[in-house]
Formats: sequence, C-alpha cells, structure tokens
Amino acid sequence: MRILALDASTKTGWALFVDGKLVESGALPPVSVNDFNVNRDPHLSPYYPLNVVHAAETMANKIERLLEVYGPLDAVVVENTNKGKNRHTQRILEFIHFCMLKLFQNRTQKMAYMDTSEWRSLVGLWMTKDDKKNNRDVSTGKKRGKITKKHLAVRTVNERYKMNLKLKDNDQADAILLGEAYITKRKSQAS
Repeated sequence: MRILALDASTKTGWALFVDGKLVESGALPPVSVNDFNVNRDPHLSPYYPLNVVHAAETMANKIERLLEVYGPLDAVVVENTNKGKNRHTQRILEFIHFCMLKLFQNRTQKMAYMDTSEWRSLVGLWMTKDDKKNNRDVSTGKKRGKITKKHLAVRTVNERYKMNLKLKDNDQADAILLGEAYITKRKSQAS
C-alpha cells in the first residue's frame, strides 16, 4: 500500500508511506504570489486575483510532478483547510486546494481529506505539562519562546522517526504525522 500525505499550501510538505512505513518525505519548493503582501491590501494589486490563481496553479503543477514521481499510489491524504485569520491567505490556500483537486479528476488513486484536529488526535499531538508551564511563563513575561503546534509536530517526528527536522520543516512534519494518522485510522476501521 503506497500512501502520499500532503500538507498542501504555498509551502507544501509531503510524506510517502509504503506498507505503513515512512519511506521518504520532504517539502516542495515554495511558491510566491506576485505583488502579494497580506498587510498591504493585496486585493488592490493590478495583478489580483490572477496572481493568486497563477501561484495556485504553479503549486498544483509541483504536486502533479510529485504524484508522477512517486506513483502509482493507492491513496493520497491531504490535510483539510482550516478557517484562517486573513481572508487573502485563506483564498490562496483554497485556490491551491481547488487546483490540486482538479488533478484527481482523471486519476485512479483514492484521495481523502483529514481534519487537522483529527490527525493530531490520532497521533497524540498534545502539549506536555512542561510545555504548558513554559507557555504560562511566557504569558506572564517570565520567559520567552512559546511552544506551538508547529514545535510539537517537529519534536514528535524527530522522536518517532529519528529525524533532525528544524522548526522551518514543520510542513514536512505535519505531512508525516498526517500520513501516520491516516494509516492508524485505516487500521482501526479494518479491525
């Protein structure tokens, strides 16, 4: 069983599992949106919205090449989108997913979405007591360096898979844990 997990965004992380084992993972080269600054009204750009469409299509093309390199695949699992804080970044994310989904119209492998909360729960991505204490200390100004879900994902992957990912590799870590969660869910459904 060959499963590809994708954390699809402008910085898409991916992970390939074969027969339940992580074989390879990485991140696609990021795409940038021409004349796009979320803090300066990107919708006022003369390139908008086609600049967003072009970036989404570019990432979808990179995902398509990934599918060709690692195919044939039995399934592709993708992290579902979550409501974002900024409508412009949400739009690029949704456009990427739309362009990516068009790739699956003529493909035979199964495609599935998993919610972030579901995969995090399935892999046990929780803050420890020390993490929570650290964040309380940060909130009260006693300390710097809040621990986030990105930190947890990278730490968990490094521990479970004996890797040495950095925080900047959090998209790759998310894809690995997404793939692990998908496999765990399939096993529990089969029994």
